[in-house]
Amino acid sequence: MSLRRRIVLTQLGLLALGLLTAGASSFAALNDWKTNSEHKRMTSVGREAAALFSESGPGGGWSRLSEASSGLDRLWRAAGDGGGLPLFIQVRRLDGTPVETVSFVGEPPLPDDLRPGATSGGNPDGERFVRMETSDDGPFGGDDPDWLVRTAWVPGERTILVTAMTTTAQDEFFGRTLGTLFSVTLAVLLGVGLLVWRAVRRATRPLEEIAATAATIGDGDLARRLAVHGPKTEVGRLADALNGMLEQIEASFREREASRDRLRRFVADASHELRTPVATVRGYAELFRRGAADRPEDLAKAMRRIESEAERMGRLVDEMLLLARLDQGRPLERDPVDLAALAADAVADAAVVDQGRPLTLEADGPVVVTGDAGRLRQVLDNLLANVRRHTPAGTAATVRVTARDGEAVLEVADEGPGIPADDLPRVFERFYRTDESRARDAAAQPGGSGLGLSIVAAVAAAHGGRASAAPAPGGGAAFTITLPR
Repeated sequence: MSLRRRIVLTQLGLLALGLLTAGASSFAALNDWKTNSEHKRMTSVGREAAALFSESGPGGGWSRLSEASSGLDRLWRAAGDGGGLPLFIQVRRLDGTPVETVSFVGEPPLPDDLRPGATSGGNPDGERFVRMETSDDGPFGGDDPDWLVRTAWVPGERTILVTAMTTTAQDEFFGRTLGTLFSVTLAVLLGVGLLVWRAVRRATRPLEEIAATAATIGDGDLARRLAVHGPKTEVGRLADALNGMLEQIEASFREREASRDRLRRFVADASHELRTPVATVRGYAELFRRGAADRPEDLAKAMRRIESEAERMGRLVDEMLLLARLDQGRPLERDPVDLAALAADAVADAAVVDQGRPLTLEADGPVVVTGDAGRLRQVLDNLLANVRRHTPAGTAATVRVTARDGEAVLEVADEGPGIPADDLPRVFERFYRTDESRARDAAAQPGGSGLGLSIVAAVAAAHGGRASAAPAPGGGAAFTITLPR
């Protein structure tokens, strides 16, 4: 069963329960009113009839009263004006023998026990009421009238007064009232049911839109978003929350696709990087097999090239393994490290390797961070090696170590040709090169693997920092590593 139908049926069920409760209460109140009204009228008629009987003569009795007597005529008319008609009056002795009977229409059914009740302060006449049904259709239908019988003591006499009257008019009124109440209840249920159905349909229409949009998204359209109808409503908040979730899912899918592309490119680039040294080693091995061993100068050259390419493959494998470990989030060593001292050692070593290049160190005293000294030294070595490979010989470079805003900043800037603006956002990608069609070999760029800057960014991130690249103020490129202190 749909949510809409359950809501409508629940509302109608509660309304029907309320109407039935109200109807039952009204029925009980109306029935009490009808019964009390009939009893009061019968009491009035019975007491007036008892007074007429007592005034009829010595010894009591209605013996010579006629139906046309002024007292009975007045009594009949008074009862008729009250909404009912007393059709039967009878006086009986204590043994049940009738003394006088006045009946306007036949003789009604009487109960077997006609003795009145006990007299009391609240019931001085000892009156007792009995309803007699004369049809099988219940008290509110049928062709034969129903009767209300009253028995009471005649004051001052040793006789019983029995009065009976039909309740046809009251029963018909009661039946019409119940029919009207039932009809009104049905009309209210139908009317309210239609209104509730329309209101629920209107209220749940956004849920249908959410379901339709979700089906579209399930087919792969992650760019679709849910319309927010009333951000302060429950449905509006649901749509807003789902939109937020969809944005996260879409971002996750984009990241997954990007990661898959990076992995695919990484594998392709790694295969390309390894293909050249492997081919070189294989070529020299083939040369050796064909007789280079007989020529000492060729053998020495082959061994040097094989050793060089083996070292290159080893560095490449080591760097890929390091990146894999950093990607897995493996913990680094955490010790106090003075970046200024670390930079001084790196600059000194680089000056020995490249003696013709002016290298300058600028440091504002000790700048201590908590980190892995070996990995941070590798960052400096990679940045300085990047300067050697991508700037002309003799190009000056500066290493700066500063502390600002609670962070340690390590910067390596050169005065070389710089990096094209379109390539700056991607320089830290693995195996990324500004000229991807360029062949990579040991002669063109000795020692380069295409992973140096990627390792720089990964080590900075592992320390909770970040790496960035920008044009240097005086020309060239500037690489900045920011680490928390």
